[in-house]
Amino acid sequence: MVDNTPENSEKRPNRKYMVPLALFVSGVIALALILHWVKSPKPIQKLVFEGLEVLKPTDLMGFLEVDPEKIGPEMVGWKDWEKKLLTHPRIRKVRVSRDREGFLVITLQEKVAEFGVHVGDMLYEIDENREIISQNQVLAESLIVLSGDFPVTGNVVQGTQIEDITKEMRKTILSYPALRTRISEVSLEDDGDVVVYLKSPFRARVFMGDKLDFYSMRKLYASLAYLETENIKASTIDLRGEDAVYH
Repeated sequence: MVDNTPENSEKRPNRKYMVPLALFVSGVIALALILHWVKSPKPIQKLVFEGLEVLKPTDLMGFLEVDPEKIGPEMVGWKDWEKKLLTHPRIRKVRVSRDREGFLVITLQEKVAEFGVHVGDMLYEIDENREIISQNQVLAESLIVLSGDFPVTGNVVQGTQIEDITKEMRKTILSYPALRTRISEVSLEDDGDVVVYLKSPFRARVFMGDKLDFYSMRKLYASLAYLETENIKASTIDLRGEDAVYH
């Protein structure tokens, strides 16, 4: 008796798994394409400036040598803007970032001008460290100007005289903030005397003597308070003696 071995049936993929597998692969590819589209930022369309105080966008675009008419997808070199903007004397910190909507965002922290300083034919703005943030281009409003023959080294106004004056003026403004809007200039004269120039409530010269200190500034505040209350206008006020003398 001869046994006939049955032929092996041909092995074929099970069709019931093919359709779900194809759908899964298609879904993965579609998801990858969507994620790529979402993560890919749009071409640069606009510059956005944040944190500006006295600077204007046109000032910064001029400093960066950027043509406003050429802001668009072809714009290159913006990744180097942070380094260049940090060389601007008015900028303390900067960050340049690009968002997915095609906006190039420039976030700034400006240096704050504390006083103006007049030396010779130069007018500087200085910050709290007496570092120069502008030369003959005052942008901050209502700055009190300190005048005198102060030495300037590099980008800093130096010397014990300017150090003492800024220290006393800082203390004065903190205690009597109303004087900030009344004083236009504090001048250290060649003979060593200090003269304060008022712009409000009337224009006048105030002779302070050979020393600017908190006591003399308190006398100035009290004198102005009295003159304003009595509606008296004076062109000169002399505070060098015990009593205030006005004309």
